[in-house]
Amino acid sequence: MKVRALLGLALLTLSVPAHAERLTFDHRLQPRLKAVLDSGDTSRIDYQAGNPRYIVDRIAVQGTSAADWTELLEIIARTPAKGMRSAADWMTELTRAADARCAGRVDVLAQDDASITFERHATAICPAEPVRRSLYRVVAGKRSLFLLAVHEKGALADDARAQWLAMLASAHLN
Repeated sequence: MKVRALLGLALLTLSVPAHAERLTFDHRLQPRLKAVLDSGDTSRIDYQAGNPRYIVDRIAVQGTSAADWTELLEIIARTPAKGMRSAADWMTELTRAADARCAGRVDVLAQDDASITFERHATAICPAEPVRRSLYRVVAGKRSLFLLAVHEKGALADDARAQWLAMLASAHLN
């Protein structure tokens, strides 16, 4: 119950830089994420709101803590900066930063006027980038940008991938 309250507070806080925009998604579509949130284990959640223009919430879905994980959900709300106004802009920034650490391939899975869902696979094993696969959903609002990212250090089973994609697809602005 404590974790649900914490997640609710985190999601509510994500709306602060959005000035009434709020990203919501159905976490129940990913049973392992739901299990973590239902467990009450706050060591698996890392909430960083020191910069109100860039708020980050990390939840270790598999692993012992938000610092020691093999599968992680990252939720970010940011105020758009110059040159960073669209979902595609943020996708470009994310892939450029990841490619600087380790070469990778990006596949766009879905896109509309306000959002983009994509997957990135590292094409090599790189010590600087332990994440082998990431799924992203970027949603652009009028006053903010939101990111849901699933990072996997190992192999992601097809059923887990489908569950994550369903959860990402459920994300929308209120």
